[in-house]
Amino acid sequence: MPVNPQQQGAMVHRFTLFVMFLGALMAVLVVRLWFLQVVQGDHYKVMAEGNRIREVPLEANRGNILDRNGEEMVINRQALSIFVLPTEFEKLEDKEGEVARLAEMLEMEPEDILKKLEGNEVQPHKRVLIKKDVEPEVYFYIAERQVDFPWVEADEMPVREYHEGEETLAAHVLGYLGEISQEQLETLKEKGYKAGDIVGTSGVEAYYEDTLRGIDGKRIVEVDASGKPLRVLGEEERNPGKTVILTLDKNLQKAVEGALREGMEKARTYYDRERGKNYSAPAGAAVVLDPRTGEILAMASEPTFNLENFVGGIDEEEWAVLNDPANNYPLNNRAIVGQYPPGSTFKVITAMAALQDLGVTAYSPFYCNHVFNRGEFQQFPKTCWGTHGAIDFVNAIAESCDVVFYDLGYSIYENREKEGWVTRLQDYARLAGLGSLTGVDLPNEFEGRVPTPQWKWEFNQGNPDYQRWYPGDTVNLAVGQGDVLVTPLQLANVYAAIANGGPFYRPHVGKEIITWQGETVESIQPQKLGDITSADNILGVHIDKDKLAVIRSALTGVTSGQGTAAGAFQGFPLQAVPVAGKTGTAEVQGKQPCAWFACYAPANDPQYVVVVMIEEGGFGGAMAAPVARRILEYIYGIEPGQGQVGPVGD
Repeated sequence: MPVNPQQQGAMVHRFTLFVMFLGALMAVLVVRLWFLQVVQGDHYKVMAEGNRIREVPLEANRGNILDRNGEEMVINRQALSIFVLPTEFEKLEDKEGEVARLAEMLEMEPEDILKKLEGNEVQPHKRVLIKKDVEPEVYFYIAERQVDFPWVEADEMPVREYHEGEETLAAHVLGYLGEISQEQLETLKEKGYKAGDIVGTSGVEAYYEDTLRGIDGKRIVEVDASGKPLRVLGEEERNPGKTVILTLDKNLQKAVEGALREGMEKARTYYDRERGKNYSAPAGAAVVLDPRTGEILAMASEPTFNLENFVGGIDEEEWAVLNDPANNYPLNNRAIVGQYPPGSTFKVITAMAALQDLGVTAYSPFYCNHVFNRGEFQQFPKTCWGTHGAIDFVNAIAESCDVVFYDLGYSIYENREKEGWVTRLQDYARLAGLGSLTGVDLPNEFEGRVPTPQWKWEFNQGNPDYQRWYPGDTVNLAVGQGDVLVTPLQLANVYAAIANGGPFYRPHVGKEIITWQGETVESIQPQKLGDITSADNILGVHIDKDKLAVIRSALTGVTSGQGTAAGAFQGFPLQAVPVAGKTGTAEVQGKQPCAWFACYAPANDPQYVVVVMIEEGGFGGAMAAPVARRILEYIYGIEPGQGQVGPVGD
């Protein structure tokens, strides 16, 4: 039957549409094929390789930390750990179910595991650490059933180990490790750090991070479809970090921590009559320094904490305990961040100004009738802790007569109109390093405070009635009260300068850096910070050596005769090991007094500076000085003695 032209045209039209459809379909397929092979070819090649080749990171051992005698303080051990492989995890059909199964085995919350796997920092071919120090039975169960857990990997990784159990020695000095923060990552990214890395967060671990950190390696492994390793294709070696040798003496550190803890416990047994309760003594610090080099031989802070709790990552509950104000902030290293009024230990600064600028001599006469009522203080007199009667300057230091030092502070204030005298006493304090960082090789050091009229004006901007600098401000400063604040380490440096006859050095805990093979990379040398006898400084003050000798002589009287620490050192062999020191009892508004004792020994050839501070611990001579005695007894191998409670006013 012939086809009419209209039907024939319709057929041609349908055929044309069909051809066009086929052409469009072919074009789409060609474009898609081009996109997959060319545009995303590399991506899918990597994914394909991921099914066959796996890159396993090899974490380098962190460098060890040893004491000055080579005794181990921090070393490494291998921890049984569980990792997740992101590329394999993405293949799971029931992610939530699998994560829940793993979480139950590891005694973790599923949300915590998912949080680790869903972060922006997760890299497809980098395994993600889920938990360290898992139970051996869990570790081997997963390791032996890789087919059941193709997305999980059981492996060992190095972690820190400490030998002292619950009472980790020098916890504040050594410091702890933690997962790198976002802020740290921004700073350290250029050095090869990545999200999830473990870094030093405090103490030596943080300050010497670059030294202790090793260089990670990697192993290239061929695996089958189930993730089972077939063969090693290659390996890039890892290099362990360098070892840091500290200036600390491990055994001395233990003795200092024990003495401080014992002293605090003793303070809590004494009754505070003024406040109607025992001294609380919630915290304290102690420092032992070699004045000749600035080497820190021991540094203790109480309360302390156990570094073992940070191995494998500290849990939130324990972290909350360590940061609870009710527990007195155990993570704070009070030797460098604790800022306290120094009390009468500051009198050596006032003595420098008096001897150098006020014409005072060793035998200048004074009189103490218990009350200071000079000038403006007639209406509101200040009192001394005792009644010393006629007394010369040397004995005023040894017996810590407040009236004498009030008088000296007032004289300095009266001279304020002279050029350079507005901050005369403050300049002597700064000359000895107060109000400035010591530069110790530990992070987060505080600089204390040396108050000046300018500081007071700025500090009280919102309270104009307190902006003016009064005579009482200088008088209080003269006895280490008022707004002045020091750290125990700063005070140790002041007494190191006196012990040395002028110069003082940057305190440091790092002594030497060596490779894991024992080759020396660096020996840390003494670094001079200043000299209180040198006029070559911008402050315009100094003390002559012969005048400094007067202070040194006076300090030897503190531990004998009528000195404020004589009771604490009763029975101590001072003839064989003379001790020069100064007690301090600092009043803190709203709290019980802070007990201080700063000393050096032997007084005739100083090799050790010891500073002890007990917060709300009572009187320096009664509570802090006995702790220093215990420390010196250990250093010199002296049989421990009891001494007696001496004067209770300083």
